[in-house]
Amino acid sequence: MSDNNLVPMAVYAGNQSAASESTTCGWVRGIYPSALEYTTSAKGLRGVTFLIGGLGTAGLCSFAAWQFFGLIGRVANAGTLLPVVFLTTLLLIFLVVALWALRFFARLEFFHPIDLPILFDRQHRKVYRLAEDLDETGHPKQRGRGIVIEHDWDDIVAEHHVSTTTTGSSAQRNHTLVLMVRDKNPGDFQGPITPTNLPPYVDGFGLGDAKVLTEFSTPRVWEHVRRYMNENGPALPPGEQLADTTVPVTWWDSLGAVSVFGPGYVKRWRSNPILMAFMHVIGPITMPLAVLMATTNWASYKTAYPVQWPQEVLDKIGPPVLKG
Repeated sequence: MSDNNLVPMAVYAGNQSAASESTTCGWVRGIYPSALEYTTSAKGLRGVTFLIGGLGTAGLCSFAAWQFFGLIGRVANAGTLLPVVFLTTLLLIFLVVALWALRFFARLEFFHPIDLPILFDRQHRKVYRLAEDLDETGHPKQRGRGIVIEHDWDDIVAEHHVSTTTTGSSAQRNHTLVLMVRDKNPGDFQGPITPTNLPPYVDGFGLGDAKVLTEFSTPRVWEHVRRYMNENGPALPPGEQLADTTVPVTWWDSLGAVSVFGPGYVKRWRSNPILMAFMHVIGPITMPLAVLMATTNWASYKTAYPVQWPQEVLDKIGPPVLKG
């Protein structure tokens, strides 16, 4: 069960500090003379949607169908028809759900852009979003061709949303950072902007990965963008690095993206031997999952395609200083 509250936990204005410290959470993929490029794709999490939603659901439903198949055989020997019909119906329902899950989550995971980044242009006070040009059915008109959605930076209002998901006896809080775009015609709205007094919006988009954001990191991610745009802040906080946006080519590359194994294995031992030793101790438990994650990660990237910024946007921001 999920409890989604439309009222944000907090609202961050561009002229007010949201946190004493800032972070990029490793999501900055490019630095330009006066612009920052944020990735919207987490390499290590690619393929997880199909693994959990598709294969996970299909596996559970198939197991349940197999159990019903065994029951049908035992009940049929007793010579009663009604229980056989009932169990057969349940078996077919679980098989249909399994096939539906594979198809539904495959469409969410495969044949999508590698990344649709976001640009914060400090010089022109603009925010650019790269998106696909979709037809009426939601399919791209031409794969690899993107459209640019442009917003004025001064129209951006950051909202910190929290949703609570409960499963049995456990509960999990999910944090999202949403950048809302104010309507230039505010109508009857009167400030200040608060979680219960929001201006009219015309658009909105997420920044960062909700699987990674926490109560403490969410305002810090926004604070880094705010300082960069409003206070001439640094492109990267001290000690942080650009996002690794290299695309896995082989299955071995994907294994390195989702686990401590694969490319960079020796380097990980040198940088964090305690963690590596612990991961090898629990390896018999985690390795099968890592193999499955690497397989779906590799398949997701194999079916993905790049979408590039149009030349007019690249002309505005200039050549990259650093790229991940």
